[in-house]
Amino acid sequence: MDHYWQKQLKLNSLAVLLLVPVTIGRAQTSAPSDATLDTTGLPFIVKLFPQPAPEPWQRITPKQRLGLYQQTSFSGIALLGSATGAAFSQLLDSPTEWGQGAEGYGRRVASSYGATIINGTIQYGTSIIFHEDNRYFRSSSSSFASRFGAVVISPFVAHNDRGGKRLSVSSFLGGAGQSTIPLAWSPPSWQGGSEISINAAIWYGQTAGTNLFREFYPSIAAHFRKNAGTNPGSAPKKADIRAVDGTRKPDDTAKEIRTTVQKIKP
Repeated sequence: MDHYWQKQLKLNSLAVLLLVPVTIGRAQTSAPSDATLDTTGLPFIVKLFPQPAPEPWQRITPKQRLGLYQQTSFSGIALLGSATGAAFSQLLDSPTEWGQGAEGYGRRVASSYGATIINGTIQYGTSIIFHEDNRYFRSSSSSFASRFGAVVISPFVAHNDRGGKRLSVSSFLGGAGQSTIPLAWSPPSWQGGSEISINAAIWYGQTAGTNLFREFYPSIAAHFRKNAGTNPGSAPKKADIRAVDGTRKPDDTAKEIRTTVQKIKP
C-alpha cells in the first residue's frame, strides 16, 4: 500500500478509535459518594462507560493519583485498548515493515502499549511536581454546547490544589511523550513530523473521547434509570425492606404486639 495512503488511512481510523474509550478503565472501585454515578440497575454496557470524578471536587489524594495511573496504564482494560488500536494498524498493514501474522500484530500491540505507559508515567510524575489533578469533573452547565466545549479543551485542563482550573502541563507533556518517544523503535515509514502530528491527534482524540463519555455519563445513566423506574439515592419503600437472612422485620413484630394487645383488651 502506498505510504501516503497508509498515513491517510491511519488518520481516518481515528474516528473509529474514539470508540475505544468506552472500554478504557474506570478508576472507581468502591461505592460512589455521588448518587448520579451509582450503577445499580444499569445495563452491563452502560456500566463499562468511563465515569467522571464524583462531585463535589475534593483534593486528590496520593492513593487516588496512584490508582488513576495504575488504571490508565497497567490494567487489563488499558492493554485491551492497545490491542484494539494494534488491530486497526494490522488491518491497514501499517507500518508495512512489521508485516502481518502474529509477529507483526505482537509488535504493534507492544508499540501501542508502550506509548500508553509512556504517557501515563510522564503524566503521573509531572502531575505530582506541578500539583495537578487530571481527573475529569463534568461541567456544571446545562447547555449542550458548553458541556461539549468543556470536553474539547479537557485534554489541556487540570485542577490545582485549591480546585481551580489551570493549563495541564502534565497532560501536555504526557501527550508529547506518547507522540514522539515511540519513534525511537518505529520503522522508517513511521518517522518524521507528519507521524508525530498523527500520534498527537490520536492522543488528543482518545483523551477527549474518553471525557466525552464521562461528561454525558450521568445523563445516559439517568435515561436508563427512568426507563427502568429506578432512582439512585432514594430511600427504599417499607414494603421492599426485608432482612437478608430471612428474619422478620421490626415492623412485623410491632404489628403482632398491637394485635395481641387489642385481643386481650376487655
